[in-house]
Amino acid sequence: PTLDMGGGAVALGQVEFTVTGSCLFVILFFTTLVVMLVILTPAKLEVTTARRKLALALYGAAYLVLSRDSQFQLPPDPGRSTAPASGKKRIIFVRHGESAWNECFNRSFDLSFPVRLFTTLLREAALMLCLDSALLDSPLSQVGFEQAKELQRYVEGDQGEELRKLSETAVFVSSPLRRAAATAVVGFARYFGAGRPLWLVSDLQEISRNVDTLGLAAPWSAPPLQPHEAAVVAAAGRSAAAATGGAAWCRDAASSCMLASFNFGNKAIEDRGSHRLESFCDWVFSPCGPATPQPTVIVAGHSLWFRTFFQAYMPHTAYHECKHAKIVNCGVVMFDLERLQPSCGGRREYRIGVDSVRVLYGGFEKAKAARGAKPAAASKRD
Repeated sequence: PTLDMGGGAVALGQVEFTVTGSCLFVILFFTTLVVMLVILTPAKLEVTTARRKLALALYGAAYLVLSRDSQFQLPPDPGRSTAPASGKKRIIFVRHGESAWNECFNRSFDLSFPVRLFTTLLREAALMLCLDSALLDSPLSQVGFEQAKELQRYVEGDQGEELRKLSETAVFVSSPLRRAAATAVVGFARYFGAGRPLWLVSDLQEISRNVDTLGLAAPWSAPPLQPHEAAVVAAAGRSAAAATGGAAWCRDAASSCMLASFNFGNKAIEDRGSHRLESFCDWVFSPCGPATPQPTVIVAGHSLWFRTFFQAYMPHTAYHECKHAKIVNCGVVMFDLERLQPSCGGRREYRIGVDSVRVLYGGFEKAKAARGAKPAAASKRD
Protein backbone atom coordinates (compact mmCIF):
# COMPACT_ATOMS: atom_id res chain seq x y z
CA PRO A 1 0.00 0.00 0.00
CA THR A 2 1.01 3.60 -0.53
CA LEU A 3 0.25 6.81 1.31
CA ASP A 4 -0.12 10.31 -0.12
CA MET A 5 2.85 12.41 0.97
CA GLY A 6 1.73 15.94 0.12
CA GLY A 7 1.07 15.20 -3.54
CA GLY A 8 3.34 12.20 -4.02
CA ALA A 9 2.89 8.51 -3.32
CA VAL A 10 5.45 6.78 -1.13
CA ALA A 11 5.35 3.04 -0.43
CA LEU A 12 5.12 2.30 3.27
CA GLY A 13 3.88 -1.30 3.24
CA GLN A 14 7.09 -3.09 3.96
CA VAL A 15 10.45 -1.65 4.89
CA GLU A 16 13.00 -3.74 3.04
CA PHE A 17 16.63 -3.02 2.36
CA THR A 18 18.47 -4.68 -0.49
CA VAL A 19 21.55 -6.78 0.14
CA THR A 20 24.15 -6.20 -2.56
CA GLY A 21 25.85 -8.95 -4.51
CA SER A 22 29.06 -8.17 -2.65
CA CYS A 23 27.60 -10.05 0.33
CA LEU A 24 28.28 -13.27 -1.60
CA PHE A 25 31.97 -12.55 -1.11
CA VAL A 26 31.34 -12.16 2.60
CA ILE A 27 29.52 -15.52 2.81
CA LEU A 28 32.38 -17.24 1.01
CA PHE A 29 34.90 -15.53 3.25
CA PHE A 30 33.13 -16.55 6.44
CA THR A 31 32.92 -20.14 5.22
CA THR A 32 36.69 -20.11 4.73
CA LEU A 33 37.11 -18.46 8.13
CA VAL A 34 35.15 -21.23 9.87
CA VAL A 35 37.25 -23.94 8.20
CA MET A 36 40.50 -22.22 9.20
CA LEU A 37 39.27 -21.73 12.76
CA VAL A 38 38.53 -25.44 13.06
CA ILE A 39 42.02 -26.28 11.77
CA LEU A 40 43.98 -23.73 13.81
CA THR A 41 42.05 -23.68 17.07
CA PRO A 42 43.72 -26.60 18.91
CA ALA A 43 47.20 -25.11 18.67
CA LYS A 44 46.81 -21.34 18.58
CA LEU A 45 43.53 -20.17 20.02
CA GLU A 46 42.03 -20.26 23.49
CA VAL A 47 39.00 -22.51 23.64
CA THR A 48 36.58 -19.83 24.89
CA THR A 49 37.66 -17.29 22.27
CA ALA A 50 37.56 -19.93 19.54
CA ARG A 51 34.08 -21.05 20.53
CA ARG A 52 32.67 -17.52 20.46
CA LYS A 53 34.40 -16.50 17.20
CA LEU A 54 33.27 -19.72 15.52
CA ALA A 55 29.70 -19.30 16.79
CA LEU A 56 29.56 -15.67 15.60
CA ALA A 57 30.93 -16.57 12.16
CA LEU A 58 28.39 -19.36 11.69
CA TYR A 59 25.53 -17.25 13.04
CA GLY A 60 26.54 -14.30 10.85
CA ALA A 61 26.43 -16.43 7.71
CA ALA A 62 23.07 -17.93 8.70
CA TYR A 63 21.65 -14.52 9.61
CA LEU A 64 22.70 -13.04 6.27
CA VAL A 65 20.78 -15.75 4.40
CA LEU A 66 17.73 -16.34 6.63
CA SER A 67 16.96 -13.05 8.40
CA ARG A 68 13.90 -10.96 7.55
CA ASP A 69 14.81 -8.19 9.98
CA SER A 70 13.75 -5.38 7.66
CA GLN A 71 10.47 -6.91 6.46
CA PHE A 72 7.54 -5.75 8.56
CA GLN A 73 4.42 -3.61 8.56
CA LEU A 74 4.69 -0.11 9.92
CA PRO A 75 2.48 0.64 12.95
CA PRO A 76 -0.88 2.40 12.45
CA ASP A 77 -0.60 6.00 11.28
CA PRO A 78 -0.06 8.11 14.43
CA GLY A 79 -1.30 11.11 12.49
CA ARG A 80 -4.81 9.63 12.48
CA SER A 81 -4.93 9.18 16.24
CA THR A 82 -7.06 11.59 18.26
CA ALA A 83 -5.68 10.38 21.58
CA PRO A 84 -4.07 13.06 23.76
CA ALA A 85 -0.38 12.86 24.67
CA SER A 86 0.24 11.37 28.10
CA GLY A 87 3.98 11.96 28.08
CA LYS A 88 6.75 13.58 26.05
CA LYS A 89 10.53 13.17 25.79
CA ARG A 90 13.12 15.08 23.81
CA ILE A 91 15.11 12.56 21.72
CA ILE A 92 18.47 13.33 20.13
CA PHE A 93 19.71 10.88 17.48
CA VAL A 94 23.49 10.68 16.91
CA ARG A 95 24.53 8.51 13.98
CA HIS A 96 27.84 6.66 14.33
CA GLY A 97 30.94 7.65 12.36
CA GLU A 98 32.02 5.77 9.26
CA SER A 99 32.72 2.10 9.99
CA ALA A 100 35.15 -0.31 8.36
CA TRP A 101 32.12 -1.90 6.65
CA ASN A 102 30.99 1.52 5.32
CA GLU A 103 34.53 2.18 4.13
CA CYS A 104 34.52 -1.03 2.10
CA PHE A 105 30.93 -1.36 0.82
CA ASN A 106 29.27 2.06 1.06
CA ARG A 107 31.70 4.16 -0.91
CA SER A 108 31.52 4.35 -4.71
CA PHE A 109 31.64 1.04 -6.59
CA ASP A 110 34.46 2.11 -8.90
CA LEU A 111 37.83 0.59 -9.70
CA SER A 112 38.90 1.06 -6.08
CA PHE A 113 36.22 -1.34 -4.77
CA PRO A 114 38.13 -4.59 -5.44
CA VAL A 115 41.13 -3.11 -3.63
CA ARG A 116 38.98 -2.05 -0.64
CA LEU A 117 37.33 -5.47 -0.53
CA PHE A 118 40.64 -7.32 -0.69
CA THR A 119 42.13 -5.08 2.02
CA THR A 120 39.12 -5.61 4.30
CA LEU A 121 39.17 -9.40 3.86
CA LEU A 122 42.93 -9.45 4.45
CA ARG A 123 42.40 -7.52 7.67
CA GLU A 124 39.67 -9.95 8.67
CA ALA A 125 42.03 -12.87 8.10
CA ALA A 126 44.67 -11.20 10.28
CA LEU A 127 42.11 -10.93 13.10
CA MET A 128 41.03 -14.55 12.75
CA LEU A 129 42.73 -15.76 15.92
CA CYS A 130 41.26 -13.14 18.26
CA LEU A 131 37.80 -11.91 19.22
CA ASP A 132 37.92 -8.97 16.82
CA SER A 133 36.67 -8.38 13.31
CA ALA A 134 36.43 -5.81 10.52
CA LEU A 135 33.07 -7.20 9.36
CA LEU A 136 31.31 -8.60 12.42
CA ASP A 137 30.37 -5.64 14.65
CA SER A 138 32.41 -3.45 12.32
CA PRO A 139 34.41 -0.79 14.26
CA LEU A 140 34.96 2.84 13.31
CA SER A 141 37.35 3.38 10.42
CA GLN A 142 40.07 5.99 10.77
CA VAL A 143 37.78 8.43 8.95
CA GLY A 144 34.96 7.51 11.36
CA PHE A 145 37.19 8.17 14.36
CA GLU A 146 38.10 11.60 12.98
CA GLN A 147 34.39 12.31 12.45
CA ALA A 148 33.75 11.46 16.10
CA LYS A 149 36.59 13.76 17.13
CA GLU A 150 35.02 16.54 15.03
CA LEU A 151 31.77 15.96 16.90
CA GLN A 152 33.67 16.21 20.18
CA ARG A 153 35.15 19.54 19.10
CA TYR A 154 31.67 20.76 18.16
CA VAL A 155 30.21 19.72 21.53
CA GLU A 156 32.98 21.49 23.40
CA GLY A 157 33.09 24.58 21.16
CA ASP A 158 31.00 27.73 21.01
CA GLN A 159 28.59 26.35 18.38
CA GLY A 160 27.76 23.36 20.56
CA GLU A 161 26.38 25.37 23.48
CA GLU A 162 22.78 24.23 22.95
CA LEU A 163 23.77 20.56 22.71
CA ARG A 164 25.92 20.91 25.84
CA LYS A 165 23.00 22.35 27.80
CA LEU A 166 20.73 19.54 26.63
CA SER A 167 23.37 16.97 27.56
CA GLU A 168 23.56 18.22 31.14
CA THR A 169 20.10 16.80 31.88
CA ALA A 170 20.15 13.88 29.43
CA VAL A 171 20.52 10.15 29.73
CA PHE A 172 22.97 8.67 27.21
CA VAL A 173 22.10 5.41 25.47
CA SER A 174 23.73 3.50 22.65
CA SER A 175 23.43 0.49 20.43
CA PRO A 176 25.70 -2.27 21.77
CA LEU A 177 27.57 -2.30 18.45
CA ARG A 178 31.11 -0.92 18.68
CA ARG A 179 30.85 1.88 16.12
CA ALA A 180 27.87 3.45 17.90
CA ALA A 181 29.29 3.12 21.41
CA ALA A 182 32.68 4.45 20.28
CA THR A 183 31.06 7.46 18.60
CA ALA A 184 29.19 8.24 21.82
CA VAL A 185 32.18 7.95 24.17
CA VAL A 186 34.45 9.97 21.85
CA GLY A 187 31.92 12.63 20.79
CA PHE A 188 30.65 13.21 24.33
CA ALA A 189 33.88 12.33 26.16
CA ARG A 190 33.58 15.28 28.55
CA TYR A 191 30.55 13.64 30.19
CA PHE A 192 31.86 10.07 30.32
CA GLY A 193 35.21 11.32 31.53
CA ALA A 194 33.33 12.89 34.44
CA GLY A 195 31.68 9.57 35.30
CA ARG A 196 28.32 9.74 33.45
CA PRO A 197 27.05 6.31 32.31
CA LEU A 198 26.33 5.15 28.76
CA TRP A 199 23.50 2.62 28.74
CA LEU A 200 23.78 -0.11 26.10
CA VAL A 201 20.34 -1.09 24.78
CA SER A 202 20.05 -4.10 22.46
CA ASP A 203 16.81 -2.71 20.94
CA LEU A 204 19.04 -0.21 19.10
CA GLN A 205 20.82 -2.83 16.97
CA GLU A 206 20.69 -1.83 13.31
CA ILE A 207 17.82 -2.98 11.06
CA SER A 208 19.57 -5.05 8.40
CA ARG A 209 20.63 -8.61 7.69
CA ASN A 210 24.28 -7.66 7.11
CA VAL A 211 26.85 -9.27 9.43
CA ASP A 212 28.11 -5.89 10.61
CA THR A 213 24.85 -5.51 12.57
CA LEU A 214 25.75 -8.41 14.88
CA GLY A 215 27.69 -7.66 18.05
CA LEU A 216 30.89 -9.17 19.43
CA ALA A 217 29.89 -8.46 23.03
CA ALA A 218 28.20 -11.24 24.96
CA PRO A 219 24.87 -10.51 26.70
CA TRP A 220 25.23 -8.09 29.63
CA SER A 221 28.72 -7.16 28.42
CA ALA A 222 30.17 -3.99 26.90
CA PRO A 223 31.73 -4.06 23.41
CA PRO A 224 35.51 -3.83 23.13
CA LEU A 225 36.74 -0.42 21.98
CA GLN A 226 39.91 0.32 20.05
CA PRO A 227 42.78 1.69 22.19
CA HIS A 228 42.76 5.16 20.57
CA GLU A 229 39.00 5.46 21.22
CA ALA A 230 39.33 4.55 24.89
CA ALA A 231 42.27 6.96 25.20
CA VAL A 232 39.99 9.92 24.37
CA VAL A 233 37.74 9.17 27.35
CA ALA A 234 40.72 8.55 29.62
CA ALA A 235 42.16 11.94 28.66
CA ALA A 236 38.81 13.62 29.34
CA GLY A 237 38.71 11.88 32.71
CA ARG A 238 42.17 13.14 33.63
CA SER A 239 41.14 16.66 32.68
CA ALA A 240 38.01 16.40 34.82
CA ALA A 241 40.01 15.04 37.75
CA ALA A 242 42.56 17.84 37.45
CA ALA A 243 39.85 20.49 37.29
CA THR A 244 38.01 19.19 40.36
CA GLY A 245 40.97 17.91 42.35
CA GLY A 246 39.56 14.39 42.18
CA ALA A 247 41.36 11.07 41.96
CA ALA A 248 43.31 10.03 38.89
CA TRP A 249 41.17 8.45 36.19
CA CYS A 250 41.37 4.71 35.65
CA ARG A 251 42.82 3.34 32.40
CA ASP A 252 39.58 1.48 31.62
CA ALA A 253 37.42 4.58 31.87
CA ALA A 254 35.68 3.96 28.53
CA SER A 255 34.71 0.41 29.46
CA SER A 256 33.63 1.29 32.98
CA CYS A 257 31.25 4.01 31.78
CA MET A 258 29.31 1.55 29.58
CA LEU A 259 26.50 -0.19 31.45
CA ALA A 260 25.19 -3.35 29.77
CA SER A 261 22.12 -4.14 31.90
CA PHE A 262 19.91 -3.75 28.80
CA ASN A 263 22.21 -5.51 26.34
CA PHE A 264 20.45 -8.86 25.94
CA GLY A 265 22.71 -10.09 23.14
CA ASN A 266 22.32 -10.36 19.40
CA LYS A 267 18.96 -10.14 17.66
CA ALA A 268 17.40 -13.48 16.77
CA ILE A 269 17.02 -14.67 13.18
CA GLU A 270 13.23 -14.61 13.54
CA ASP A 271 13.23 -11.10 15.04
CA ARG A 272 11.87 -8.08 13.17
CA GLY A 273 13.09 -4.50 13.41
CA SER A 274 9.59 -3.25 14.25
CA HIS A 275 9.71 -5.09 17.58
CA ARG A 276 12.89 -3.26 18.56
CA LEU A 277 11.48 0.14 17.56
CA GLU A 278 8.44 -0.27 19.79
CA SER A 279 10.44 -1.85 22.59
CA PHE A 280 12.79 1.14 22.63
CA CYS A 281 9.84 3.55 22.89
CA ASP A 282 8.59 1.50 25.84
CA TRP A 283 12.07 1.71 27.40
CA VAL A 284 12.16 5.50 27.03
CA PHE A 285 8.82 5.90 28.82
CA SER A 286 9.28 3.10 31.34
CA PRO A 287 8.27 4.30 34.82
CA CYS A 288 11.33 2.69 36.41
CA GLY A 289 14.06 2.92 33.74
CA PRO A 290 17.18 5.10 33.48
CA ALA A 291 15.34 7.60 31.25
CA THR A 292 12.49 8.14 33.73
CA PRO A 293 13.83 11.23 35.57
CA GLN A 294 15.46 12.88 32.55
CA PRO A 295 13.72 15.10 29.94
CA THR A 296 16.22 14.26 27.18
CA VAL A 297 17.50 10.97 25.77
CA ILE A 298 20.65 11.08 23.60
CA VAL A 299 20.77 7.99 21.36
CA ALA A 300 23.90 6.81 19.54
CA GLY A 301 22.85 4.45 16.77
CA HIS A 302 22.44 3.61 13.12
CA SER A 303 21.12 5.18 9.93
CA LEU A 304 18.51 2.61 8.86
CA TRP A 305 17.17 2.22 12.40
CA PHE A 306 16.81 6.01 12.70
CA ARG A 307 15.20 6.41 9.27
CA THR A 308 12.73 3.61 9.94
CA PHE A 309 11.89 5.13 13.33
CA PHE A 310 10.92 8.38 11.60
CA GLN A 311 8.83 6.46 9.04
CA ALA A 312 7.04 4.54 11.78
CA TYR A 313 6.19 7.31 14.27
CA MET A 314 5.91 10.46 12.19
CA PRO A 315 2.41 10.99 10.67
CA HIS A 316 2.45 8.87 7.52
CA THR A 317 1.03 11.62 5.31
CA ALA A 318 3.63 14.18 6.39
CA TYR A 319 6.72 14.74 4.28
CA HIS A 320 10.13 15.20 5.86
CA GLU A 321 13.59 14.39 4.55
CA CYS A 322 14.25 12.25 7.63
CA LYS A 323 11.91 9.61 6.13
CA HIS A 324 13.98 9.24 2.98
CA ALA A 325 17.55 10.21 3.79
CA LYS A 326 20.10 8.86 6.22
CA ILE A 327 21.56 11.12 8.88
CA VAL A 328 25.16 11.84 7.90
CA ASN A 329 27.94 10.13 9.84
CA CYS A 330 28.09 11.73 13.30
CA GLY A 331 25.08 13.90 12.46
CA VAL A 332 22.85 15.02 15.34
CA VAL A 333 19.05 15.42 14.95
CA MET A 334 16.61 16.37 17.73
CA PHE A 335 12.83 15.86 17.97
CA ASP A 336 9.97 15.35 20.43
CA LEU A 337 8.49 11.88 20.95
CA GLU A 338 5.01 11.72 22.45
CA ARG A 339 3.40 8.77 24.17
CA LEU A 340 -0.32 8.77 23.35
CA GLN A 341 -2.97 7.87 25.87
CA PRO A 342 -4.11 4.34 24.94
CA SER A 343 -7.78 3.51 24.81
CA CYS A 344 -9.13 0.79 27.08
CA GLY A 345 -7.37 -2.38 26.01
CA GLY A 346 -5.71 -0.59 23.08
CA ARG A 347 -2.12 -0.89 21.97
CA ARG A 348 0.58 1.58 22.93
CA GLU A 349 1.06 4.40 20.41
CA TYR A 350 3.81 6.95 19.91
CA ARG A 351 4.07 10.03 17.71
CA ILE A 352 6.81 12.37 16.48
CA GLY A 353 5.85 16.01 16.04
CA VAL A 354 6.83 16.96 12.50
CA ASP A 355 7.63 20.54 13.47
CA SER A 356 9.82 19.38 16.34
CA VAL A 357 12.47 17.77 14.10
CA ARG A 358 15.59 19.93 14.04
CA VAL A 359 19.18 19.38 12.92
CA LEU A 360 21.77 20.31 15.53
CA TYR A 361 24.86 19.11 13.69
CA GLY A 362 25.58 17.54 10.30
CA GLY A 363 22.09 16.94 8.93
CA PHE A 364 20.97 14.47 6.27
CA GLU A 365 22.55 13.02 3.14
CA LYS A 366 21.29 15.45 0.53
CA ALA A 367 21.30 13.27 -2.59
CA LYS A 368 19.02 10.67 -1.01
CA ALA A 369 16.75 13.33 0.47
CA ALA A 370 16.32 14.82 -2.99
CA ARG A 371 15.45 11.42 -4.46
CA GLY A 372 12.79 10.97 -1.77
CA ALA A 373 11.23 14.31 -2.71
CA LYS A 374 10.96 13.60 -6.45
CA PRO A 375 7.50 11.95 -6.43
CA ALA A 376 5.93 15.05 -4.83
CA ALA A 377 7.64 17.36 -7.31
CA ALA A 378 6.47 15.26 -10.26
CA SER A 379 2.90 15.28 -8.96
CA LYS A 380 2.87 19.07 -8.74
CA ARG A 381 3.96 19.33 -12.35
CA ASP A 382 1.00 17.18 -13.34
